Amino acid sequence: MIDSRQSDPQNTVMEAIRLLGYPEKAAHYTHFSYEMVALTPRCAVELGYEVSDDERGKAYIEVSGRKGFGVKADDLLDALIAAAKSEVDSRHPELPESERLKISEQIAIGAMRYFMLKFTKPSVIAFDFKEALAFEGETGPYAQYAVVRASNIFRKAEVEPEQALAQNIDYARFFADESGTEIWELWLLAGKTSAVIEQCIATTEPAYAAKHAFQLAQQFNNFYHRHHILREADEQRKKFLLATAAVVRRELIALLAVMGIQCPPVM
Repeated sequence: MIDSRQSDPQNTVMEAIRLLGYPEKAAHYTHFSYEMVALTPRCAVELGYEVSDDERGKAYIEVSGRKGFGVKADDLLDALIAAAKSEVDSRHPELPESERLKISEQIAIGAMRYFMLKFTKPSVIAFDFKEALAFEGETGPYAQYAVVRASNIFRKAEVEPEQALAQNIDYARFFADESGTEIWELWLLAGKTSAVIEQCIATTEPAYAAKHAFQLAQQFNNFYHRHHILREADEQRKKFLLATAAVVRRELIALLAVMGIQCPPVM
């Protein structure tokens, strides 16, 4: 697993294995190639590097080990955790320090993993702290927050998500009403999760999972704002809306887990 600039050396390794008399092992030697990882000028400055006026105008600055310009993953993660913790501390000062740290780590790891996975393999990955940790747009925290939002619904309703899906509900009735098409589209999108994961495996392209997570979170957030689940007067319709939130929550958690991203209890 190394970037596309190393394609020739990787092909040489593969050929060497074959010439040594191991054709089967050579056939299973796979170079997972992707474009280079770079830093945005803003990110480079935040990491303490001197950036020239010319470099500040660029979309990204190439990481170079020979020039001593780069960042270790652990250092990058530490910086993300510190930034996330500052936000968590301000939002949830009532939580114990250990819990706030754990939540910060989950947000930071989610932000980093999502950012690295959302670009297709031929795309340059220009890492940026502010963009990665944003709660809006195609980010890990945005997808995580959709799960937290769904979990809050069940906490306030005092119903387990599994219970919501086990209810006897006349789905045909509610899919046929005025908002039925919009909600059916959300169910349909959630139902594509397994197929998307299979597509990622078949094409060795994890960006499909990231895109699906964003689209599912975005569509769920639209649903959340349009339908006031906890204030719904019709008990049967309330069960239907809770079941919708439960299925999206379940699929988002499963999808993010495939990407190595956990969902914190609060954000």
